[in-house]
Amino acid sequence: MKRKSLLSMATSGLMLAALIPTFAQATDGVVNFSGSITDVTCEINGKAPGENNVTNVELGTFLPTHFAKIGTTSDLKPFELKLSGTNCKNDSKVSIEFDQVNNIDPATGNLKLIGSAPATGVQIQIYNDNAAQPQKIVLGQAETTPQVATVSGNAATLKYKAAYVSTAASVGAGSGVSFIRYTLAYQ
Repeated sequence: MKRKSLLSMATSGLMLAALIPTFAQATDGVVNFSGSITDVTCEINGKAPGENNVTNVELGTFLPTHFAKIGTTSDLKPFELKLSGTNCKNDSKVSIEFDQVNNIDPATGNLKLIGSAPATGVQIQIYNDNAAQPQKIVLGQAETTPQVATVSGNAATLKYKAAYVSTAASVGAGSGVSFIRYTLAYQ
């Protein structure tokens, strides 16, 4: 009887021990670390860099019928990141690295719309606007030829454009809101 009881306790203990590593590996959250090591820190659009430095781009209001087929875009809307300040050192080269956030569609490289009632069948594309023809930035992966600005007179400007683009044959009405975080890379 003692043997059965000891054997039963040992078996129960082994089963419990086998389950403990499973519980220890559960993920309850994520901590993101960001920053940079640099001797250059430019203000962006007249504000200090950080989470409170927000640039708003109004893309406009469109009827769903504007997007007649997949790939139809709205008008390109320009926006700039104007870098300046006494810590914005002349001859420094600066580029942008867009974060790989959850609202990027990996199939298209566009921003998915977010919110409680987003439009369907449409996303937002971002373009580099430093050449004769704006070049689409495929978000979610490293840019092969990112836009680079050289600081002169303690100032530089990175130029972009954005537009809605239809990704489905039928576009449904809703809000057209999204966001992208970025980090400036100085060289």
